[in-house]
Amino acid sequence: MGVGLQPLEFSDCAADSPYFRVNLHAHEKELDKTNQQIKRLIKEVKDLMSAAKHLSRAQRTLSSSLQDFSFESIGTTQTDDELVITKSLGEFGRLIATIEDERDRMLDRAYDQIILPLENFRKDHIGGVKEGKKKFEKQTAKFCQSQERYLNLSTKRQDTVLKEADASLEMEQRHFVQASLEYVFRIQEVQERKKFEFVEILLGFMFGWLTFYHQAYEVAEDFNPYRLDLQFRIQKVNHNQRLETRSRI
Repeated sequence: MGVGLQPLEFSDCAADSPYFRVNLHAHEKELDKTNQQIKRLIKEVKDLMSAAKHLSRAQRTLSSSLQDFSFESIGTTQTDDELVITKSLGEFGRLIATIEDERDRMLDRAYDQIILPLENFRKDHIGGVKEGKKKFEKQTAKFCQSQERYLNLSTKRQDTVLKEADASLEMEQRHFVQASLEYVFRIQEVQERKKFEFVEILLGFMFGWLTFYHQAYEVAEDFNPYRLDLQFRIQKVNHNQRLETRSRI
């Protein structure tokens, strides 16, 4: 397991040491990576939803074909077993349609359940950090410019000019430190939100998929008695057909 990020301390904001800048850059790099990963995740979920919808349409086409399938019987009468067997494809089709109804409900919820929350997380929280970075960089530039002007002042200047320069530098420093504190807070906030809000979004998505599979399992369980009865009838008809064939030989 690799070494994790070093914590960003509020106390380091005022000092603005090289260590602080290196650590800050590491956090920025990690957030950029997270942003790209979320974008890729959103795309993959959209692709998955599209593929699932294509699968559902194909399943429904098969369902319709099974329900429309007709057996032409030989003779004018059929046994009870034969009647059940001839209607079995329609039952298969209805079973598939029932499962696809559950899939459609799951897919209908998917956008609001994962895609929209992930997009909002990326735009609102990671996007908020980017806005904080712009403000931080702007205040950094202004503070550096103020320092340069201060250092270039001649000591022969009047006291009032020097005092004004001191006040201006102090004000720019306060603004810089405030922007730095806000920026660090935003970064820390996103890192913490990844641990609960981001994971919670994915947990909800997984629960939706598992709910679909569970409901499909329940449909299969309800179908099981019919399947066993149909299997018995098929074997019975097959056995009777063999006996009848042998008797004709």
